[in-house]
Amino acid sequence: MAGRYELPVISPHRGPKARTYHQHLRHSRKGRRRGGLPAEHLRRHRRDRGLPTGGLLARSLLAVFLGVVLVLALIWPGPRREQADEAVRSGPTIRLWDHSSRQLLEMPLEEYLLGVVAAEMPANMPLEALKAQAVAARTLALRALYSGARVVEEPRANLSSDYRAGQAWKSTAVLRKQWGILLYQWNMYRIRKAVQATAGIVLTYNGQLIFPAFHSTSGGMTENSENYWSEALPYLRSVISPHEDRSPYREQVVRLSPADVRARLAAVATAPSGLSTHPGSESGRQNSQIRVISRYPSGRVNLFEFEGRVYTGRQVREALNLPSSWFYVTVEGGQLTFRVKGYGHGVGLSQYGAAGMAERGSKYQEILAHYYQGTTLARAY
Repeated sequence: MAGRYELPVISPHRGPKARTYHQHLRHSRKGRRRGGLPAEHLRRHRRDRGLPTGGLLARSLLAVFLGVVLVLALIWPGPRREQADEAVRSGPTIRLWDHSSRQLLEMPLEEYLLGVVAAEMPANMPLEALKAQAVAARTLALRALYSGARVVEEPRANLSSDYRAGQAWKSTAVLRKQWGILLYQWNMYRIRKAVQATAGIVLTYNGQLIFPAFHSTSGGMTENSENYWSEALPYLRSVISPHEDRSPYREQVVRLSPADVRARLAAVATAPSGLSTHPGSESGRQNSQIRVISRYPSGRVNLFEFEGRVYTGRQVREALNLPSSWFYVTVEGGQLTFRVKGYGHGVGLSQYGAAGMAERGSKYQEILAHYYQGTTLARAY
């Protein structure tokens, strides 16, 4: 420190120069207390040596403090948090079975939606895509609530966090651990904004809440509901979904041994004999015992034959854990190679398709109208 301040590091009792310096410093302090010239001399002394004076130091500390406040305002909802919490605590109260913690939770619907959107859609997707997901999630939750549905694991619950029972949900604790503190604040700020912007809005068809099926990636075209499930719903029609370029699930390759395929399909009942066969049979291309018999117009597999037994595309997808039922199969090096397009059942909203539309300027209303044909947005509360 001596080199910085250019002052002799010496005790007062060691010599006249040191005593003179400390006497000068005492006089300066007295002068500063009295408001006399020695205090001004000391300020000039500090300024000449590049040291902060009292006013400059205060201004520097204030600038640093304001900078910290600005950064926190950007990543932390801050004063808006109380208003945001008040806004999301609306709608009917739901009882949620948290499948991971095995607990029955109770919360307002709008608060529940924060955990659903966070679990179901990547938080870095465009805001309009997050809004579309929020509306679909709200519609699905209200449909279950109004129908009186109950969770098998916990009959007192209306909804479950297990995606297989409807839609996924993650708690604050899980999301903080998954994202980290700073990213959690930013992601939840965006998700909260999407939920608030669509608060109470649902999808209807002929005045009734729809079944808003959604999936990750269609592969380029969605599917008619009856081609994956049993019921033909007029608003779940096959539509093109061309803007899925950024999806990591556009095309994937899965390789399995014939023995593995045989073992997994052994427990699956064969497809009903009455199923129609659409044009486009691929018999005889590779192996008459392993072939796609027919496809739907979207490109997904309708019927598939393996060693003389016939299965639906959905049965094959679920038994072999394939990303989707839109696949092409070849025999290579003694293994079955499945080249799969898309991820999920392919019915309804494509999340990456919604993101692609949003990036090109579409609003959430346009996204929903595209994937849910003939539907109307309505306010439930």
